[in-house]
Amino acid sequence: MPPKGNDEMHDDDDVDLCDGEILDGDEEDIDIVDDGSNLSAESRRFDCIVGALEDVIMDPEFEELREGFCRENCQHFEDSDENKLIYTDIFNKYTELVESTIDKKLKQAVPGFSMQEFMSLLESHKDHLMSEVFDLLLSLADFEAFKEVMLSYKRDASEGPTFEINCTPLRVYVEEQEDGDARPDLDRTLQISPIGAGPKAKR
Repeated sequence: MPPKGNDEMHDDDDVDLCDGEILDGDEEDIDIVDDGSNLSAESRRFDCIVGALEDVIMDPEFEELREGFCRENCQHFEDSDENKLIYTDIFNKYTELVESTIDKKLKQAVPGFSMQEFMSLLESHKDHLMSEVFDLLLSLADFEAFKEVMLSYKRDASEGPTFEINCTPLRVYVEEQEDGDARPDLDRTLQISPIGAGPKAKR
């Protein structure tokens, strides 16, 4: 039997098992996209609310409102096991501020939205939340989580910058160049020096 020609000899790895055609060696990535058609109505509703909630959280106006409250009230908190009465008052005000703002924004973005409905859906879908949404909701429901948020703001405020820039007055001398251009003879007077040891690394 005569040997097969080059056109008749093929590597098994180059055969497309789907249609039997010989591949040229180029591979194409196949993207599988979930269009959500298999999701239940409840899951689609939850995804819609969470998407709108993520938009609210990323809104600079909302972030400034929340951070402004934390910066204004964080000095009342101490890193100890004792919880003062004022902590509860601040926590209630924070919860009211954030919940009312979220409720208003989501009612504008999601037809028929209610916070009660969302909290009910949250029980069965909480594992699907992005970390930013989960952390925010946790700070509303868990006092200890809220206290840790306030202490982090207090630490940031107390640490401040770890360096300062010192500038000294500069006398400008005009040096005549051969080509007639006048250029200032500038001395190096910018100095950067540490203020202190800075925050210690956490162990």
